[in-house]
Order: sequence, then structure tokens, then C-alpha cells
Amino acid sequence: MSERDGGSRWSSSRERDERQKRRALEREQAKRERLARESADADEATRVPRGLSDEERQTIRAPRFASPSDSMPEDDQIVVAGSTDIDPGDQVVTGSSTVGTRWRDSVSGSPSLEGGGGALPPLPGDGDPSGAGRRPGNGLLIIFGVCLFAVMGVLLFTPLGPFGEGDKPVQPTPSSTLPSIPGLESGDEVVDVPAADEPQAEVGQAIICIDPGHGGWDTGWDRSEIGEDPSSPPLVSEAQINLGMAWMLKAELEAMGHFVVMTRPSGAAVNPFDQDVNGDEETRSNAENSAQAGDRDELQARIDVCNDAGADVLISIHVDGFDDRSVRGFHVFYTAEREFGEQNALLANLVYREMDVAMRGTDMEGLGLGARPDTDITSEQYATGTASHFIMTGPAVEFASITPSAMPGIIVEAGYLSNDEDAAFLAQPDNQLLVVEAYAKGIEAYLEEYPPAG
Repeated sequence: MSERDGGSRWSSSRERDERQKRRALEREQAKRERLARESADADEATRVPRGLSDEERQTIRAPRFASPSDSMPEDDQIVVAGSTDIDPGDQVVTGSSTVGTRWRDSVSGSPSLEGGGGALPPLPGDGDPSGAGRRPGNGLLIIFGVCLFAVMGVLLFTPLGPFGEGDKPVQPTPSSTLPSIPGLESGDEVVDVPAADEPQAEVGQAIICIDPGHGGWDTGWDRSEIGEDPSSPPLVSEAQINLGMAWMLKAELEAMGHFVVMTRPSGAAVNPFDQDVNGDEETRSNAENSAQAGDRDELQARIDVCNDAGADVLISIHVDGFDDRSVRGFHVFYTAEREFGEQNALLANLVYREMDVAMRGTDMEGLGLGARPDTDITSEQYATGTASHFIMTGPAVEFASITPSAMPGIIVEAGYLSNDEDAAFLAQPDNQLLVVEAYAKGIEAYLEEYPPAG
């Protein structure tokens, strides 16, 4: 170790000792100061308050006002009303002034306090019969307010004003006359014009009317009904299957370039308000045979849709149902007893042929029942309700007031929903599409033989 190193270490040790001494002195000084403060606080707490001298008490009790003519400054007047904490001989000090409780008797014009009460001085004009001291004009303001209130009451409670004109009838303002339609004379027949956004068939374009069978209150054959022998899944109704296949067929026919109208585009009935569509004065709500009357009006409403559209072809989509659940198969019905009976037969056979081809290789292969006239259906198998023909495609029914369809048409039955195997096939969308493609191809083949009039 060098000399320099030794001297440096000694210096550091000496400085450390000096710092420790200084810190000890500072702590001792702080302790003495703290003890001094605590001693001063103790003396202050035990100090006895000094009492007033006789001279100070005499000065405080001396009256402020020398005579009744002296007045008390306005800023120093204090009234302690009803106070029980102040002795009559004590004083109330405000600011720099000392006010005795006897000042009330010394102020000029102030009434004397009796019984120690703290009554306030009267307001200006109170108790003065002459009305001196009242604010001028108060009476006029009151009179003016009363008159104004009376006038407003007359205006509000008189029916149509204060001049008695309420009994006269009010003449209505004449409305402006409607503008006349150019080129239309009085008495001319008004023809319904389709809305501008309503689609219209082009010249030479075939119009196909698709009727999804049943709907509304009529579900057709319904597998979801619970009876003595409920059906197994799929629990669907004929109306649901028919509507879905109708929309598929619409898309197929429009893709081929045909114009399509639908009698029932939704799950609702075509005649939802139970109107007397066929004009026989019978409806579901008033007829003895309510179901038959309702079906006639519903079917007439559907026929009217197709006739109003000027359709070239009518196809009513159904699936069959029968009490014997073992019955299976698909078929097409037509009415031969029409002026276009041959066209009906041709349309039915063309559609059935396409259906038979489409069913090959499926669970429905070999189950075709043919294209058949609707007279082959006995009442035990299908209740027509009115005649031996289906109303939708059949001829007029005079006793039922049925106006017939005006175009060739068929009724297609893609299978028996009452049968479990057929129902499982028909519930599949791919199989439904397979069936409607066959419908579309058969209709297309018919239109090649009977194209629409240009």
C-alpha cells in the first residue's frame, strides 16, 4: 500500500466521524425543540382565563345613547326577537359598536316592548285609516287586473266569439274540381290499365299458369296430423310440398323464356276473405255444406287468375294421399270433355313421359300410373264434390256456378304423401327439382306442338 493510499483512507475516516457528530448534535437540538413545544402547549391548556375588571364591566354596561333624542346608526341596529339566552343587562356586540337591550326605548318613535316580547315595528301605513304610507297606484293595478280577467273569461267561454255568430252554419270551402282526362268523354268505359312496374308477357311469349294445390285453411294431405295411427317423419303437408315445387317450376320455365303467373305465391289461400267468388250466394261462412262452398269459391278464384292472365297452359301441382298407405306411384290427370280435350291429352302424356324418364334410377322407378282422364277417379278415391271432373281443369258446372278455365291444363301427382317411401322421396329438395324439371320439359314439348298465338 502506498503513502498516498494511506493518507486518503485516514481522511475518509475522519470525515465520517465528523458527519456522525454533526448528526448527533442535530438530533439533540431537534429533541430539545420538541420538548419546548410540548411544554408550551401544556401551559396553554392549563392557563386560567383572566376575568374582567370592575372598570371594564362598568364600561360595557353603560348606555350607548345619552338621551332619547340620540339616534342609533342604521348599520348597528339589531333586534333579537324572542331570545331567551340574553339577559336584559347583557350586551350584544356587533363590529365595533356595543348595543344595549334598552335601545328600543331610547329610539325616537319606537314602541315599548312589553313582557320581554320581540314584536317587530309596524309596516308603513299599517293601522293608519288615512292610508298614509301606502304605495300609490296599487288600487288601480288591482282594478285593471280584475277587468282583464273578466274580458278573457268572456272570450274563452263564448262558443264562437262575443258577437253571437255561433248559431250560423259554417259554409264548407268548395274543393277544386278534378282535372279531366284528355280524350275521355263523360260516360265512356274506364279500362283497367296495369301498373307500370307490373311485368307483362311479350308478344309471342308463352304464358304458363302454375297452381300450387291447396293452401290457406286447406293443407291437403297432412302427415303431421295426429290420429289413431300417426305418420312417421317427414311430418310435412301437401300444401307445403306443392308450393315449394311450384316456385322451382317457375324458375325452370322462366329460364326457358316463358312468362309465368302463380295462383298462390304464398301459404295463404287465393280467396282469404271468404268472398262469394263464383256468385252462387254461398260461402264457407253461410252455406250448409261450408267446406264444399269454400272449395268452390277458392277454385274459382284460382281459375280466374289463369283466365285473367290469358295463360296458354295450366298446370296444377299436387301430391296424392290415400287411406291405404301401401299405395304408391305418380300420375297425370286431364279432362277429355273439353273443346281442347285433345290438347289436354297430349300435354298430359308429354309430361308423364318426362316424369317416367326422370324417375329411373330412383326409389320411384317403375311406379308410374300413367296419364289418365279425370273420369277414371271414383268418388271413393277422390271426392270431386260437385261433378265427375276436377273443377280446376274441367268444364263448366252450371248448378255450382263454376266458370271453367279457358286453356289446356293438367293436374300432376308426383307421389303418395300417405306412403312413407313416397313421402321420404318427395321431402328431398333434389328429388323435387328432378320432378319439376320433368314438368318443364313436358310443357316445352307441348308448346313446340302448340305454340302461343303471335
